[in-house]
Amino acid sequence: MTKNRVVALSLLIAVAAGFLPSVASAAPLQTCTAQTLQGFPISGNVCGGTTYGFQCSAGVIYRCQSGPRFQQNNCTLSQVCSVGCFTRPSSATSTSDVCFSGAPPLTLSTNSTLGGTDLGLTVTLAAGHPSGAFTNMKIDRGDLVPGSYCGVPNLLASQTSVSFALPTAVVSSPTKVNLFVDLAYTDTSGVNRQLVPVPSVLTLNPGGTEPPAPEILNVTLSPSTIAPGGVSIMDVELAKMAPARGIPIAVSSSNPSAASVIANGQPLVLGGCIYGGGAETIQAAKSVPSATTVTISASSGAPGQAPVTTPLTVTAGCSPKTCLEVRGGTVHGGPCGSIPDGCGGNLQCGCDFGETCGGGGVAGQCGTAPSVGVSGLSLNPSSVTGGSSSTGTVTLNMAAPSGGVGVFLSSSAAAATVPGSVVVPQGQTSASFTVSTAAVSATNFVTISATSNGSASAVLTVNPASSCTPTTCAAQGKNCGTISNGCGGTLTCGSCTAPQTCGGGGVANLCGGGCTPTTCAAQGKNCGTIADGCGGTLTCGSCTAPQTCGGGGVANVCGGTTSTAQLTVTASGRSGESVSSSPAGLKVNVGTSSSASFATGTVVTLSVSNDRDAIWSGGCSSGSSKTKSCSLTLNAAASVTANVQ
Repeated sequence: MTKNRVVALSLLIAVAAGFLPSVASAAPLQTCTAQTLQGFPISGNVCGGTTYGFQCSAGVIYRCQSGPRFQQNNCTLSQVCSVGCFTRPSSATSTSDVCFSGAPPLTLSTNSTLGGTDLGLTVTLAAGHPSGAFTNMKIDRGDLVPGSYCGVPNLLASQTSVSFALPTAVVSSPTKVNLFVDLAYTDTSGVNRQLVPVPSVLTLNPGGTEPPAPEILNVTLSPSTIAPGGVSIMDVELAKMAPARGIPIAVSSSNPSAASVIANGQPLVLGGCIYGGGAETIQAAKSVPSATTVTISASSGAPGQAPVTTPLTVTAGCSPKTCLEVRGGTVHGGPCGSIPDGCGGNLQCGCDFGETCGGGGVAGQCGTAPSVGVSGLSLNPSSVTGGSSSTGTVTLNMAAPSGGVGVFLSSSAAAATVPGSVVVPQGQTSASFTVSTAAVSATNFVTISATSNGSASAVLTVNPASSCTPTTCAAQGKNCGTISNGCGGTLTCGSCTAPQTCGGGGVANLCGGGCTPTTCAAQGKNCGTIADGCGGTLTCGSCTAPQTCGGGGVANVCGGTTSTAQLTVTASGRSGESVSSSPAGLKVNVGTSSSASFATGTVVTLSVSNDRDAIWSGGCSSGSSKTKSCSLTLNAAASVTANVQ
């Protein structure tokens, strides 16, 4: 196997153009297209699988017709060859290819093997080829049998055959792979020929195992000495071809502060290949105070092999940063002006794409000054009955400049109409306009839009007329926020004055919070309505006739004409005891009755002498229980009997 393999120029052009010979299935295609790379049809007998017959099944003969440029399916199957076919071109667009009857150009060591096992192949060309022959292999499952681009050798002039191996991938079920070669050579008469066999079919079977990673044979760094900020490319050679999965090479540095591994720059040896690399792998630091030798290690993961090392020298010095590096690779925004270059100097970095340094309002940063434009649109109310109107308010992202800002308005449906534009006056951030609606038979959802260096929209619901009468904020006792109008629309009830907030007092859509309401008791009031000190009111109760609220000359205090009621007490039971009242007025000895008058509303407490118990009944009752006293509120004449125990 060779590190760099030459392929036939005509086939290389076909590959570069995205055209590769097709692999035939068990039954060859009945029709196909044969044409030059410029799209001119080939006429005559065409060997399928060649550079001009790449769209035809490999190794069989097609009869093709000339025609206009880029004509498709100009060929029909003419002859199925047992071994393959080879070319006999007569002009640039005409050929008389024939079947080949010699030794098979491609043979496999087996037609059935376990996936993961190397496959042996032999390419044979008995015809003279004094300049050698290019072995262009095509495999329809390059993921299962890789390496056709790096693991297939060409035939030297002195060789009539060459043998090699390709890896196979482990499979979970039996899988067929089709393989063929296009042998391109110049014969002893100086005529360019192509020999294409019918495809060989390989069956990969499950049950195989992944082969171990091969050892690394050689590692090189190019260059092996780099300056600060410089890069080195790593190339790796394996001791044998990589298995089908490919072998990623793990690279590390003994001194990352001087020379670090570039992310995604480590070599990868593809399946069937022994070489990998070619990408920038090691990056030197921007500033290195003294010449430093760094050990770079590479490992394929081969069992038992220690990482292969190679030295890399980083010379002393400093590599100034670039403006692009300072910006982190971005083209918009980022630092600008005078910026340290990391080596003791300064960079003068400008801005691109119309940005200016500090233009966005941040010193030392690229940007553009913001421009005035539409930022929002609202509708109040957002739901109306057809025939009524709504007020739209368009808002800008900043105050309008001199001359004001014109905003274009539009409506998505005829159910709601708006003026063509509205002007936000100089120094203002918003302007209002009227949305008129028409009577509708069904609910319409109309989008109102505003546009001026930005856009915003809002949806207006236009409802059909109904017998419903919308409520009002006052009727609902609300003074802030938005509430339902009871007819499918909404009402905006205003806003609150700080520190009060809408609902802050615990009642939805009522201003509150920010202060602590007083109480009737704290104000010494017992009737009528008073302010709570927080924008609300308190109800302090009512008076008992004949008193009235404020009747005694004090607002929200019960007063006026004083009335009395008579209390009669009868004492029975234990002789020698008596029943007295508090307030004073009655003292009734057992076996007698007595009466006294008290102001209405007075709470009178009756008790027995010598701390005796009594069973009370009448206006003051203890049920069947014995208690030492009994109280009642005297609002009218009452009688009480005390059975002293």
